[in-house]
Amino acid sequence: MKDEPLRTKQEAAEDGLTRRRFLGTTVAGGAALFAAGSRAIFAAAPSPAPTSAVSSIWKLGGDLPVNRLGFGAMRITGDGVWGWPADRENARKVLRRAVDLGVNLIDTADAYGPEVSELLIAEALHPYRKGLVIATKGGLTRPGPGQWVPNGRPEYLKQCVDKSLKRLKLERIDLYQLHRVDPKVPMKESLGALKESQQAGKIRHVGLSEVGPDEIERARKVLPIVSVQNQYNIGNRKWEKTLVYCEKEQLGFMPWSPVGGNRGLNSERGLEAAAKDHGLSVYQLALAWLLQRSPVMLPIPGTSSIAHLEENVAAAAVKLSPAEWKTIDAA
Repeated sequence: MKDEPLRTKQEAAEDGLTRRRFLGTTVAGGAALFAAGSRAIFAAAPSPAPTSAVSSIWKLGGDLPVNRLGFGAMRITGDGVWGWPADRENARKVLRRAVDLGVNLIDTADAYGPEVSELLIAEALHPYRKGLVIATKGGLTRPGPGQWVPNGRPEYLKQCVDKSLKRLKLERIDLYQLHRVDPKVPMKESLGALKESQQAGKIRHVGLSEVGPDEIERARKVLPIVSVQNQYNIGNRKWEKTLVYCEKEQLGFMPWSPVGGNRGLNSERGLEAAAKDHGLSVYQLALAWLLQRSPVMLPIPGTSSIAHLEENVAAAAVKLSPAEWKTIDAA
């Protein structure tokens, strides 16, 4: 799966002191900062309002600029990433609010719902603002709730591209990602189908998901790859070698589950003190750590809550000193 699941611990703390302090100031103040092009330094303002998602810019493929803190649109769907959400209008409001706060990279997939996430994005945001990048994925099917089965057959992937274009009301998908490498299908054949769609003008850039450096190298012999989306957070660094490869090759790295998903962060207890010192939640601190971990890092935290969205976006304004970053890293 992609994007980070709902954070149950964070949900339970919604009325807690940290959230009250954090959201007590006005959102309008943050919007003014964004309009002025300012970047808040957290040490100088221990309780900022939700500012914009602009911490810095990354150019996917060298020509597609995105703000480095994006939004993962998996959890705007129903329970179990299946069906429509209980409150459809709330899902649309979350998407609109994300864009209003400066998010211009929204990550989705045809498997989310399935189809529901893409349809909601079009309902809420079409016609799209100039510069808004919708990244979607194909190649992972949903036989039922909680089930995820790869399908990398070329004819299936071509069909996926066409259907995503229709649901999203796009003429071209800026970033199309192979959701999973299908062990039953040669990767060259799966990517060959995406190359054909790219040559037909249906896809601008291609990305991969849950892959290591060797797989990326093999893929790049078929067509250019601009990004990789692997699970990665401060408590789970299984794909560290892939991140290092992406840094070396200047590929965007989109960590899904950036704050640990439903299980939270394994290192959460070690982060609590640092978060408290900054007046932050652990999740904000984890996002700030990611953004400062690497210039190619493009976190895509997801949520179905506007309050959580605003909290996540404000993490882009947090600036950790080198000593603070090392302390948190070691935690």
